[in-house]
Amino acid sequence: MEMSRKLTLSDGRQLGFSVIGEGAPIVYFHSTASSRLETLLLEEFACDNGFKLIGVDRPGNGLSSYTPRNNLRDFSKDVDFLMAYLELDSFALITWSGGGPFGLTYIALYPERVTKAVIIGSPSLPFDVATAHNNSLARFVLKIPALGIWGLKKFRDEVLKANKDIAAFLESKKGKKMLESWPEADAKFFANPHWLTLMYGSIAEGFIQKSEGVKAVFEEHQLFTKPWAEPISLIPDGKVFLWQGTEDTTCRVQNVYQLNDDIPTAILDVFRGKGHCVMFDNLQKLREILA
Repeated sequence: MEMSRKLTLSDGRQLGFSVIGEGAPIVYFHSTASSRLETLLLEEFACDNGFKLIGVDRPGNGLSSYTPRNNLRDFSKDVDFLMAYLELDSFALITWSGGGPFGLTYIALYPERVTKAVIIGSPSLPFDVATAHNNSLARFVLKIPALGIWGLKKFRDEVLKANKDIAAFLESKKGKKMLESWPEADAKFFANPHWLTLMYGSIAEGFIQKSEGVKAVFEEHQLFTKPWAEPISLIPDGKVFLWQGTEDTTCRVQNVYQLNDDIPTAILDVFRGKGHCVMFDNLQKLREILA
């Protein structure tokens, strides 16, 4: 069972986090436009394998107070504050999609804290946002905040509406169009009502702060277009596992090859025929790495 809590940070902000299961600790960095509730997709995995899975809301998402996303480093400080509160000296990491840059920044800053990290479907920096879902207008939109915010509000409203009745959404024209937009390897997950309920529930929670949640997501995308500010090339040997599906249309496979160049000590695994949801196709292998 997921347990959500809030922690007051040293500057008075609230940090939302959740804990699932008992055992070896794993900190989970959720995808962009999501929340700590994404860990519910891995609840069975955590409970069956003796893991304590800790999800953390980034500022403006879920229960975490909004503050401008000026860099990737600030969230690492929030996570380290939480780890001290939980009395965890070392732990593993899982990051998915937009959580990747934040997780890699944390490892670069606190390498002694992290035992293993599986970085899944992560953008490399600077990220070409136009390659995500072949959205050629994305570069232009990020330069005009008002337009980007408008687009994200529209996306938020669509998710909130769909989240009220996932079964009906999947039968609707918009639901079928959504499924068609995903490669076959990913569509099987988004077509599963239970899986989609958890995923859209996590996204809806990510936008619970309304305009501040939208602003946080827009700022996050802007951050990804900038180069690395931390020395990820110095991450110690054997800590980072890079996972990527060849059919990923959200974060193209060239990202993982660039990350592998940026982190010479990383262990690369490219999964043929898999997409952005490659993690859920390989839970046994994930367990073996993190056990």
